[in-house]
Amino acid sequence: MKIGSLLLPEGPLILFLSILVALGSVRCLVKDTSPVERLIYLVVVFGLVVARLIFVLSYLPAYQATGLFGVLDIRDRGFDLTAGAIAGGGLLAWWLFRKRALRKPLLVAAAAGVVTWSTATVGASIMAPVATLPAMLLADSVGNAQPLARGDGKPMVVNLWATWCPPCRAEMPALAAAQKAHPELNVVFVNQAEPPEVVQAFLEDHDVRIQNLMYDARLSLARATGVKGYPTTLFYDAEGRLVSTHIGGFSRATFEDAIRRAYPSRTKEKS
Repeated sequence: MKIGSLLLPEGPLILFLSILVALGSVRCLVKDTSPVERLIYLVVVFGLVVARLIFVLSYLPAYQATGLFGVLDIRDRGFDLTAGAIAGGGLLAWWLFRKRALRKPLLVAAAAGVVTWSTATVGASIMAPVATLPAMLLADSVGNAQPLARGDGKPMVVNLWATWCPPCRAEMPALAAAQKAHPELNVVFVNQAEPPEVVQAFLEDHDVRIQNLMYDARLSLARATGVKGYPTTLFYDAEGRLVSTHIGGFSRATFEDAIRRAYPSRTKEKS
């Protein structure tokens, strides 16, 4: 979702909206909202902490390489939502049992939040257009025009990026390592309107080695796919259908999780 020049991912926005609706419903029921609001915040924070912890444990080898900073850096949006929902729901149930006087506003707030989350999530998925991999030619590293599609029957992950983009720069080592680890996928990096010498200098300075690097001098791919900001990563299946879109940077762990979700059958075969 784009607000002005600011590009925001849908997941955090939906969570924020759900919390606002839950808090607003409490204000319609009780005059002194502070006890209920405090419990709502505790439930949300507890759920997020557990969701992060379980996600980190699920991808512990990836986080071991980044140390404590990588674990605490939630900008990668690595959360196990199922674990978080169970933990938050369990704490809410405990409060409902202990705080009988607050039972009604807590139940109403929880229902309002869940309904908002579900409705917004379903609405976002319905509004997402059904798209396919654009048929176009882009320049390779030596300036020759090459088709974006590889035509080898493999799913394709297309990362639109630029060297001036801080999240793009930060995620590049993780994506380079993931490209090497997943030969069953075509991971393609499409640079956005930068001279090849600038891109090559960045890669050399940061000791990043990637394959399938292409250059889109006219931003044709961004226009064709509706991409408004960088980095944006598009996941296509073997038939060229768009199955997932990720806005913002990846860590190694969140990229592995995105692959698992986008291509569940292939990741099961590999494991």
